[in-house]
Amino acid sequence: MVQEAIPDRLYVLNHPAFQGRQLVFPMDAAAPDFSESIELTLEKLAIIESISHESILSNIIDLRSDAIRFRLYAEHDFAGSIPLPFASSALDAAQRTLMASACSVLRPRPHHPRLALAEAQQLVNAARFRHTEKGSFVLKVACPIDAVDVNTPLLPEEVESPFTRRTVLTLRRALGMLVSSIESDSLQTLVDQATTDPSYPLSSNLCEAITRFYDDGLKNALDVSFTWSGVIPAPTAEPSGIIRIQRDYFPRIEEIRRQLLPHERHQEDMFVGTVEVLNGDMGQDGHRSGEVTLALQLPEGEVVRARVNLLPGDYAKADHAHMTEGTYIKIIGRLSPGRQPRSLTGYSRFELISKSEVVDQEGST
Repeated sequence: MVQEAIPDRLYVLNHPAFQGRQLVFPMDAAAPDFSESIELTLEKLAIIESISHESILSNIIDLRSDAIRFRLYAEHDFAGSIPLPFASSALDAAQRTLMASACSVLRPRPHHPRLALAEAQQLVNAARFRHTEKGSFVLKVACPIDAVDVNTPLLPEEVESPFTRRTVLTLRRALGMLVSSIESDSLQTLVDQATTDPSYPLSSNLCEAITRFYDDGLKNALDVSFTWSGVIPAPTAEPSGIIRIQRDYFPRIEEIRRQLLPHERHQEDMFVGTVEVLNGDMGQDGHRSGEVTLALQLPEGEVVRARVNLLPGDYAKADHAHMTEGTYIKIIGRLSPGRQPRSLTGYSRFELISKSEVVDQEGST
């Protein structure tokens, strides 16, 4: 910055690598040619740096944020779109990925019973979903560097790093370890390290979140890349580049998730939830029955999707719950472990309940 230009209300910028080139624009947004000057400055900077105008603008917007890009792609072209239910799942996966990493910064462990730490939720609330970008389907999450004021270091040398930077670094490291262990066929070593090293950044919750980025119909892969806020130094010890999770990696990640859980067994209980999808068939008697997908609230606070085959009378109740706002269901059955949607078998009771009954039951619990 040329200090002599400040009294004239101008920003004048020089760079030793580009002798003879200056960037000049007004300091005051009220200046008559402010918009034109900014646009011209961006165009010049894009040419000088040999990157696109859009990238320059994106970097400026995210100057105070660490950004994570989740790129979904498959062998066939998405044609700029993905199925709506999968889009919802991907957004949920991005949020859970950030929550799991933040919880691992605060309390490193192989499994977090609940992703409910206040600082983690504060970071998620401050994060922003940016416009999708070119390149199949890119979901971009920008995390403001000053979103959370907490001073719990991940490593001794990172005491001064903001919580956001430590969270995004934790995610970067955990994904790198995960992919490296799959490609080197050393999953058991990874699990042993994660379950014995109290500072290890990988958790079952992160693995579960990553599996939500996969769709059986699309058979997609996932690229994850990171850009760092310009207001503090970028991490120098971290490898650069994209972390690529190929489509055949997702079942292996599910294996790791199961092994990181304290124990996972069939869970027989009464569950409360909502009806999400109806996939039953019409019987000869003119009544529908068959598969229904539910969103069940587990006692520890997690919401999981589960499939159950309902008899005609209960299927009619499920249809009513699906079509009626504020209507929930209560079901007793055996919930199997594994990837979502899970399997719910041996159900013995299926009832409709109101939202107020759900609140009453949660309060009594």
